[in-house]
Amino acid sequence: MGMNDTPSGERVHIGFFGRRNAGKSSLVNAVTGQDLAIVSSVRGTTTDPVYKTMELLPLGPVMIIDTPGIDDEGELGALRVRKSYQVLNKTDIAILVVAADDGIMPQTIEAINHAKAAEIPIIVAVNKIDKENADPDRVLQQLTEHGLVPEEWGGETIVCKISAKQGIGIENLLEMV
Repeated sequence: MGMNDTPSGERVHIGFFGRRNAGKSSLVNAVTGQDLAIVSSVRGTTTDPVYKTMELLPLGPVMIIDTPGIDDEGELGALRVRKSYQVLNKTDIAILVVAADDGIMPQTIEAINHAKAAEIPIIVAVNKIDKENADPDRVLQQLTEHGLVPEEWGGETIVCKISAKQGIGIENLLEMV
């Protein structure tokens, strides 16, 4: 069945999650090869999930979903976070984007544990490795310290170092998906 013949519900849903300004929208743009999502240095630019259907070989037809930050604040922010978790609940593969200069935050751990409880495979995309103060190894160490390493989950979680802005590691990430 081709992409146009595959109903939305039968496509593999790949959701991009993470804190505000972790680079989710930049990564979605890099993966799709389009300026699909608005990218800005302003935290909380993505206010609603953004959906894109495409063909991703060898998976076939997929639904790519960019989500608001899981660390948004205030009354409106709480609604955005809730929307992100609603998307996570209907995701087949979760890509959790972590900025290499931020590291693992409580919201990151919460999202990983939520996906784990729902038995959703996760790829942790350590983004912004090209930044001067980036420390992707610290992120890996933090994952280990919190017991969130791939070995614990039997390979359901994979870690990939990337720079969405520079296009570094995108092909590797797609192979992991």
